[in-house]
Amino acid sequence: MEKILLGLLLAFSAASVSAEELQTVTVRPGDTLWSISNTYLKDPKRWNELLKYNRLPSADPSIALPGMQLRIPVRLIKEQYRAARLVYFLNDVLFRRSGVSDWKGVAMNMDLYKDDTLRTQAAARADVRFYTGQVLNLYPNSMAVLRPPEDKDTDVKLLAGAMRGLRSRVITPGARITPKTRDTEFGARITDDLTTMVQVYRGKADVEAQGRHVEVPAGFASEVKMDMAPSRPVKLPPMPELEDGSRTGLAAGSAARLSSEGGVVSLTDVRAPKAGAVSEALPRRTSGSSGLPAQDAKGMDPGDIVKMVSVGNPVQAYHLQVSRTPAFTSTVLDKEYQSYDKIDLNSVLPPGEYYMRVALIDLLGFEGKFSAPRPIRVGAGR
Repeated sequence: MEKILLGLLLAFSAASVSAEELQTVTVRPGDTLWSISNTYLKDPKRWNELLKYNRLPSADPSIALPGMQLRIPVRLIKEQYRAARLVYFLNDVLFRRSGVSDWKGVAMNMDLYKDDTLRTQAAARADVRFYTGQVLNLYPNSMAVLRPPEDKDTDVKLLAGAMRGLRSRVITPGARITPKTRDTEFGARITDDLTTMVQVYRGKADVEAQGRHVEVPAGFASEVKMDMAPSRPVKLPPMPELEDGSRTGLAAGSAARLSSEGGVVSLTDVRAPKAGAVSEALPRRTSGSSGLPAQDAKGMDPGDIVKMVSVGNPVQAYHLQVSRTPAFTSTVLDKEYQSYDKIDLNSVLPPGEYYMRVALIDLLGFEGKFSAPRPIRVGAGR
Protein backbone atom coordinates (compact mmCIF):
# COMPACT_ATOMS: atom_id res chain seq x y z
CA MET A 1 0.00 0.00 0.00
CA GLU A 2 2.84 2.38 0.88
CA LYS A 3 4.53 1.64 -2.48
CA ILE A 4 1.28 2.45 -4.30
CA LEU A 5 0.90 5.75 -2.45
CA LEU A 6 4.54 6.62 -3.11
CA GLY A 7 4.08 5.84 -6.79
CA LEU A 8 0.98 8.02 -7.01
CA LEU A 9 2.80 10.85 -5.23
CA LEU A 10 5.75 10.68 -7.62
CA ALA A 11 3.43 10.53 -10.63
CA PHE A 12 1.50 13.59 -9.37
CA SER A 13 4.77 15.46 -8.77
CA ALA A 14 6.06 14.59 -12.27
CA ALA A 15 2.78 15.72 -13.84
CA SER A 16 2.94 19.03 -11.96
CA VAL A 17 6.51 19.64 -13.14
CA SER A 18 5.69 18.78 -16.76
CA ALA A 19 2.65 21.09 -16.70
CA GLU A 20 4.73 23.99 -15.37
CA GLU A 21 5.62 26.67 -17.93
CA LEU A 22 9.41 26.73 -18.01
CA GLN A 23 12.00 29.09 -19.41
CA THR A 24 15.60 28.16 -20.17
CA VAL A 25 18.62 30.15 -19.00
CA THR A 26 22.14 29.55 -20.31
CA VAL A 27 24.71 28.82 -17.60
CA ARG A 28 27.89 30.82 -18.19
CA PRO A 29 31.38 30.13 -16.77
CA GLY A 30 31.43 30.84 -13.04
CA ASP A 31 27.65 30.77 -12.62
CA THR A 32 26.31 29.07 -9.52
CA LEU A 33 22.78 28.18 -8.53
CA TRP A 34 22.92 31.03 -6.04
CA SER A 35 24.19 33.66 -8.52
CA ILE A 36 21.59 32.65 -11.11
CA SER A 37 18.85 32.81 -8.49
CA ASN A 38 19.98 36.28 -7.41
CA THR A 39 19.87 37.46 -11.02
CA TYR A 40 16.69 35.86 -12.31
CA LEU A 41 14.40 34.98 -9.42
CA LYS A 42 11.95 37.38 -7.84
CA ASP A 43 12.81 35.71 -4.52
CA PRO A 44 16.41 34.35 -4.58
CA LYS A 45 15.73 32.33 -1.42
CA ARG A 46 13.65 29.97 -3.55
CA TRP A 47 16.76 28.69 -5.36
CA ASN A 48 16.11 25.16 -4.09
CA GLU A 49 12.94 24.93 -6.21
CA LEU A 50 15.16 24.76 -9.29
CA LEU A 51 16.43 21.36 -8.14
CA LYS A 52 13.06 19.84 -9.08
CA TYR A 53 13.41 20.86 -12.74
CA ASN A 54 17.12 20.21 -13.40
CA ARG A 55 19.59 17.36 -12.91
CA LEU A 56 22.54 19.05 -11.24
CA PRO A 57 25.87 17.55 -10.10
CA SER A 58 25.34 19.00 -6.62
CA ALA A 59 22.63 20.59 -4.51
CA ASP A 60 25.20 23.04 -3.09
CA PRO A 61 24.15 26.49 -4.45
CA SER A 62 27.70 27.87 -4.19
CA ILE A 63 29.36 25.33 -6.52
CA ALA A 64 30.02 26.44 -10.12
CA LEU A 65 27.70 24.73 -12.59
CA PRO A 66 28.77 23.08 -15.85
CA GLY A 67 27.70 24.71 -19.13
CA MET A 68 24.06 23.79 -19.60
CA GLN A 69 20.54 25.08 -20.12
CA LEU A 70 18.89 25.60 -16.75
CA ARG A 71 15.08 25.29 -16.70
CA ILE A 72 13.27 27.79 -14.47
CA PRO A 73 9.50 28.13 -13.87
CA VAL A 74 8.27 31.33 -15.47
CA ARG A 75 6.26 32.20 -12.34
CA LEU A 76 9.53 32.56 -10.38
CA ILE A 77 11.36 34.80 -12.85
CA LYS A 78 11.57 38.59 -12.55
CA GLU A 79 9.39 40.26 -15.18
CA GLN A 80 12.29 41.95 -16.93
CA TYR A 81 13.93 38.56 -17.54
CA ARG A 82 10.89 36.67 -18.77
CA ALA A 83 11.18 35.48 -22.33
CA ALA A 84 8.87 36.27 -25.20
CA ARG A 85 7.44 33.58 -27.46
CA LEU A 86 7.32 33.61 -31.25
CA VAL A 87 3.69 32.64 -31.85
CA TYR A 88 3.60 33.11 -35.64
CA PHE A 89 5.92 33.83 -38.54
CA LEU A 90 5.68 34.00 -42.30
CA ASN A 91 8.49 33.56 -44.84
CA ASP A 92 12.09 34.55 -44.04
CA VAL A 93 12.44 35.67 -40.40
CA LEU A 94 15.82 35.70 -38.62
CA PHE A 95 16.89 36.14 -35.00
CA ARG A 96 20.15 36.92 -33.23
CA ARG A 97 20.88 36.17 -29.61
CA SER A 98 22.38 38.84 -27.38
CA GLY A 99 26.16 38.92 -27.70
CA VAL A 100 26.17 36.74 -30.84
CA SER A 101 26.91 38.02 -34.36
CA ASP A 102 25.33 35.23 -36.42
CA TRP A 103 21.73 35.34 -37.63
CA LYS A 104 19.65 32.14 -37.59
CA GLY A 105 16.23 31.14 -38.84
CA VAL A 106 13.39 31.15 -36.31
CA ALA A 107 11.17 28.25 -35.24
CA MET A 108 7.50 28.33 -34.24
CA ASN A 109 6.88 28.78 -30.50
CA MET A 110 10.56 29.38 -29.79
CA ASP A 111 11.58 31.47 -26.77
CA LEU A 112 13.16 34.87 -27.33
CA TYR A 113 15.07 36.54 -24.54
CA LYS A 114 16.08 39.95 -23.29
CA ASP A 115 18.24 41.78 -25.87
CA ASP A 116 17.53 39.27 -28.68
CA THR A 117 17.00 40.84 -32.12
CA LEU A 118 14.38 39.89 -34.72
CA ARG A 119 14.65 40.73 -38.40
CA THR A 120 12.02 40.22 -41.10
CA GLN A 121 12.95 40.03 -44.75
CA ALA A 122 10.77 41.07 -47.71
CA ALA A 123 7.21 39.63 -47.53
CA ALA A 124 7.93 38.26 -44.04
CA ARG A 125 6.20 38.82 -40.71
CA ALA A 126 6.73 37.80 -37.08
CA ASP A 127 4.28 37.88 -34.16
CA VAL A 128 5.69 37.84 -30.61
CA ARG A 129 3.83 37.52 -27.34
CA PHE A 130 5.57 38.50 -24.11
CA TYR A 131 4.81 36.47 -20.99
CA THR A 132 3.58 39.69 -19.38
CA GLY A 133 0.90 40.12 -22.06
CA GLN A 134 2.39 42.62 -24.51
CA VAL A 135 2.16 41.74 -28.21
CA LEU A 136 4.47 42.68 -31.08
CA ASN A 137 3.60 42.26 -34.78
CA LEU A 138 6.75 42.90 -36.84
CA TYR A 139 6.10 43.72 -40.50
CA PRO A 140 8.29 43.08 -43.61
CA ASN A 141 11.79 44.58 -43.86
CA SER A 142 11.89 45.44 -40.16
CA MET A 143 14.26 44.95 -37.23
CA ALA A 144 13.56 45.11 -33.51
CA VAL A 145 15.39 44.39 -30.25
CA LEU A 146 13.32 42.77 -27.48
CA ARG A 147 13.57 44.40 -24.06
CA PRO A 148 16.96 46.08 -24.55
CA PRO A 149 18.78 46.12 -21.20
CA GLU A 150 20.03 49.69 -21.66
CA ASP A 151 16.48 51.03 -22.00
CA LYS A 152 14.45 50.53 -18.85
CA ASP A 153 10.68 50.02 -19.11
CA THR A 154 10.93 49.16 -22.81
CA ASP A 155 9.51 46.07 -24.52
CA VAL A 156 10.59 46.78 -28.08
CA LYS A 157 13.36 48.87 -29.62
CA LEU A 158 12.30 49.36 -33.24
CA LEU A 159 15.42 49.90 -35.35
CA ALA A 160 13.87 49.83 -38.82
CA GLY A 161 10.60 49.17 -40.60
CA ALA A 162 7.15 48.90 -39.06
CA MET A 163 5.37 47.21 -36.17
CA ARG A 164 2.01 47.01 -34.48
CA GLY A 165 1.76 46.51 -30.74
CA LEU A 166 -0.70 45.75 -27.98
CA ARG A 167 0.34 47.41 -24.70
CA SER A 168 3.95 47.34 -25.94
CA ARG A 169 6.32 50.05 -24.72
CA VAL A 170 8.35 51.06 -27.77
CA ILE A 171 11.34 53.26 -28.54
CA THR A 172 12.53 54.28 -32.00
CA PRO A 173 15.55 56.36 -33.12
CA GLY A 174 13.56 59.53 -32.40
CA ALA A 175 10.68 58.76 -30.05
CA ARG A 176 9.29 56.80 -27.12
CA ILE A 177 5.74 55.41 -27.30
CA THR A 178 4.00 54.39 -24.07
CA PRO A 179 0.50 52.87 -23.90
CA LYS A 180 -1.81 54.67 -21.49
CA THR A 181 -4.57 52.06 -21.24
CA ARG A 182 -4.62 48.26 -20.97
CA ASP A 183 -6.20 47.91 -24.41
CA THR A 184 -3.93 50.38 -26.24
CA GLU A 185 -3.11 49.15 -29.73
CA PHE A 186 -1.00 51.21 -32.12
CA GLY A 187 1.26 51.05 -35.14
CA ALA A 188 4.69 52.61 -35.58
CA ARG A 189 6.80 53.01 -38.70
CA ILE A 190 10.30 54.41 -39.24
CA THR A 191 10.65 56.15 -42.60
CA ASP A 192 13.81 56.51 -44.68
CA ASP A 193 14.64 59.87 -43.06
CA LEU A 194 14.17 58.27 -39.58
CA THR A 195 10.87 60.02 -38.96
CA THR A 196 8.66 57.99 -36.59
CA MET A 197 5.01 57.67 -37.62
CA VAL A 198 2.54 56.65 -34.89
CA GLN A 199 -1.09 55.69 -35.44
CA VAL A 200 -3.36 54.64 -32.54
CA TYR A 201 -6.13 52.12 -33.20
CA ARG A 202 -7.51 51.61 -29.66
CA GLY A 203 -6.98 53.28 -26.29
CA LYS A 204 -4.41 56.08 -26.22
CA ALA A 205 -0.63 56.39 -26.27
CA ASP A 206 1.89 58.92 -25.00
CA VAL A 207 4.44 59.92 -27.65
CA GLU A 208 7.60 61.53 -26.24
CA ALA A 209 10.53 63.20 -28.01
CA GLN A 210 12.95 66.00 -27.11
CA GLY A 211 11.38 66.31 -23.65
CA ARG A 212 7.90 66.97 -25.10
CA HIS A 213 4.88 64.69 -24.64
CA VAL A 214 1.82 64.35 -26.88
CA GLU A 215 -1.14 62.14 -26.01
CA VAL A 216 -2.53 60.43 -29.11
CA PRO A 217 -6.05 58.96 -28.77
CA ALA A 218 -7.63 56.24 -30.90
CA GLY A 219 -8.28 57.38 -34.45
CA PHE A 220 -5.41 59.90 -34.44
CA ALA A 221 -1.81 59.90 -35.66
CA SER A 222 1.38 61.82 -34.90
CA GLU A 223 4.77 62.07 -36.54
CA VAL A 224 8.16 62.69 -34.92
CA LYS A 225 10.97 63.95 -37.11
CA MET A 226 14.51 63.32 -35.89
CA ASP A 227 15.61 65.74 -33.17
CA MET A 228 12.18 67.36 -33.06
CA ALA A 229 9.17 67.24 -30.75
CA PRO A 230 6.11 65.18 -31.73
CA SER A 231 3.54 66.81 -33.97
CA ARG A 232 0.11 67.50 -32.57
CA PRO A 233 -2.28 64.56 -33.10
CA VAL A 234 -3.93 64.55 -36.52
CA LYS A 235 -7.41 63.08 -36.81
CA LEU A 236 -7.48 60.25 -39.30
CA PRO A 237 -10.18 60.23 -41.99
CA PRO A 238 -13.13 57.89 -41.41
CA MET A 239 -13.22 54.52 -43.08
CA PRO A 240 -15.40 54.06 -46.14
CA GLU A 241 -18.77 52.51 -45.44
CA LEU A 242 -20.30 49.17 -46.44
CA GLU A 243 -23.14 49.44 -48.91
CA ASP A 244 -25.17 46.98 -50.99
CA GLY A 245 -25.12 46.94 -54.80
CA SER A 246 -22.31 47.64 -57.23
CA ARG A 247 -20.54 49.96 -54.81
CA THR A 248 -18.91 48.51 -51.73
CA GLY A 249 -18.39 50.55 -48.60
CA LEU A 250 -15.73 50.17 -45.95
CA ALA A 251 -16.95 51.90 -42.44
CA ALA A 252 -19.62 54.10 -40.99
CA GLY A 253 -19.82 57.82 -41.53
CA SER A 254 -17.74 58.19 -44.71
CA ALA A 255 -18.58 59.26 -48.23
CA ALA A 256 -15.75 57.16 -49.68
CA ARG A 257 -16.81 53.97 -51.45
CA LEU A 258 -15.00 51.32 -53.42
CA SER A 259 -16.59 51.36 -56.88
CA SER A 260 -16.07 49.13 -59.91
CA GLU A 261 -18.74 50.49 -62.22
CA GLY A 262 -18.05 50.79 -65.93
CA GLY A 263 -14.75 48.93 -65.68
CA VAL A 264 -13.17 51.59 -63.46
CA VAL A 265 -12.02 50.67 -59.94
CA SER A 266 -11.71 53.55 -57.48
CA LEU A 267 -12.35 54.83 -54.00
CA THR A 268 -14.75 57.66 -54.77
CA ASP A 269 -14.87 60.98 -52.90
CA VAL A 270 -11.27 60.56 -51.72
CA ARG A 271 -8.83 63.38 -52.38
CA ALA A 272 -5.08 63.27 -52.80
CA PRO A 273 -3.24 64.08 -49.55
CA LYS A 274 -2.27 67.71 -48.97
CA ALA A 275 1.29 68.84 -48.36
CA GLY A 276 2.40 67.96 -44.86
CA ALA A 277 -0.21 65.24 -44.39
CA VAL A 278 0.76 62.15 -42.45
CA SER A 279 0.35 59.89 -45.48
CA GLU A 280 3.07 61.74 -47.43
CA ALA A 281 5.78 59.89 -45.52
CA LEU A 282 4.53 56.55 -46.82
CA PRO A 283 6.32 55.26 -49.93
CA ARG A 284 4.24 54.25 -52.90
CA ARG A 285 5.24 50.81 -54.14
CA THR A 286 4.23 49.45 -57.53
CA SER A 287 4.61 46.23 -59.46
CA GLY A 288 2.99 44.69 -62.49
CA SER A 289 1.11 46.51 -65.24
CA SER A 290 -0.87 49.73 -65.00
CA GLY A 291 -4.34 48.45 -65.84
CA LEU A 292 -6.52 45.61 -67.02
CA PRO A 293 -9.80 45.13 -68.88
CA ALA A 294 -13.26 45.47 -67.50
CA GLN A 295 -14.77 43.44 -64.70
CA ASP A 296 -18.39 42.87 -63.78
CA ALA A 297 -20.14 45.68 -61.93
CA LYS A 298 -20.87 43.72 -58.77
CA GLY A 299 -19.43 45.02 -55.52
CA MET A 300 -17.28 42.95 -53.17
CA ASP A 301 -18.99 41.00 -50.44
CA PRO A 302 -19.36 43.30 -47.38
CA GLY A 303 -18.20 40.47 -45.13
CA ASP A 304 -14.91 40.30 -47.01
CA ILE A 305 -14.23 43.98 -46.38
CA VAL A 306 -14.93 43.60 -42.68
CA LYS A 307 -12.27 40.88 -42.50
CA MET A 308 -9.69 43.11 -44.16
CA VAL A 309 -9.91 46.21 -41.99
CA SER A 310 -11.08 47.49 -38.63
CA VAL A 311 -12.85 50.74 -37.82
CA GLY A 312 -9.56 52.23 -36.59
CA ASN A 313 -7.73 51.84 -39.90
CA PRO A 314 -8.47 54.49 -42.55
CA VAL A 315 -7.59 53.55 -46.13
CA GLN A 316 -4.39 55.01 -47.57
CA ALA A 317 -4.17 52.66 -50.53
CA TYR A 318 -5.36 49.35 -51.84
CA HIS A 319 -3.53 46.33 -53.22
CA LEU A 320 -5.18 44.85 -56.30
CA GLN A 321 -4.37 41.40 -57.66
CA VAL A 322 -5.80 39.60 -60.69
CA SER A 323 -5.18 35.93 -61.51
CA ARG A 324 -6.40 33.30 -63.93
CA THR A 325 -7.23 30.93 -61.07
CA PRO A 326 -8.92 31.41 -57.67
CA ALA A 327 -5.84 29.92 -55.97
CA PHE A 328 -3.72 32.95 -57.05
CA THR A 329 -0.63 30.79 -57.59
CA SER A 330 0.41 33.42 -60.13
CA THR A 331 -0.95 36.85 -61.02
CA VAL A 332 -1.42 38.86 -64.20
CA LEU A 333 -1.76 42.10 -62.21
CA ASP A 334 -0.22 42.84 -58.82
CA LYS A 335 -0.06 46.50 -57.88
CA GLU A 336 -0.73 48.95 -55.05
CA TYR A 337 -2.79 52.05 -55.79
CA GLN A 338 -3.25 55.21 -53.77
CA SER A 339 -6.76 55.64 -52.39
CA TYR A 340 -7.44 58.53 -54.80
CA ASP A 341 -6.30 56.60 -57.92
CA LYS A 342 -8.78 55.44 -60.53
CA ILE A 343 -7.82 52.27 -62.41
CA ASP A 344 -9.26 51.82 -65.88
CA LEU A 345 -9.67 48.08 -66.43
CA ASN A 346 -10.25 48.06 -70.18
CA SER A 347 -7.13 47.68 -72.29
CA VAL A 348 -4.44 45.27 -71.05
CA LEU A 349 -5.44 41.61 -70.80
CA PRO A 350 -6.80 39.44 -73.58
CA PRO A 351 -10.49 38.54 -73.32
CA GLY A 352 -11.27 35.81 -70.84
CA GLU A 353 -12.32 34.88 -67.33
CA TYR A 354 -10.16 36.02 -64.37
CA TYR A 355 -10.31 36.39 -60.60
CA MET A 356 -9.78 39.57 -58.58
CA ARG A 357 -9.01 40.25 -54.93
CA VAL A 358 -8.23 43.40 -52.94
CA ALA A 359 -6.43 44.16 -49.66
CA LEU A 360 -6.75 47.57 -48.02
CA ILE A 361 -3.71 49.50 -46.72
CA ASP A 362 -3.92 51.98 -43.83
CA LEU A 363 -2.09 55.29 -43.41
CA LEU A 364 1.01 53.65 -41.94
CA GLY A 365 1.21 51.20 -44.81
CA PHE A 366 -0.11 48.18 -42.89
CA GLU A 367 -1.89 45.85 -45.29
CA GLY A 368 -5.00 43.92 -44.28
CA LYS A 369 -6.12 40.50 -45.48
CA PHE A 370 -7.13 39.94 -49.08
CA SER A 371 -10.80 39.65 -49.87
CA ALA A 372 -12.16 36.34 -51.13
CA PRO A 373 -11.41 35.89 -54.86
CA ARG A 374 -14.31 36.87 -57.09
CA PRO A 375 -14.60 36.20 -60.85
CA ILE A 376 -14.20 39.01 -63.36
CA ARG A 377 -14.89 38.99 -67.09
CA VAL A 378 -12.45 40.69 -69.44
CA GLY A 379 -13.05 41.73 -73.04
CA ALA A 380 -15.99 42.15 -75.38
CA GLY A 381 -19.45 41.16 -74.26
CA ARG A 382 -18.92 42.06 -70.61
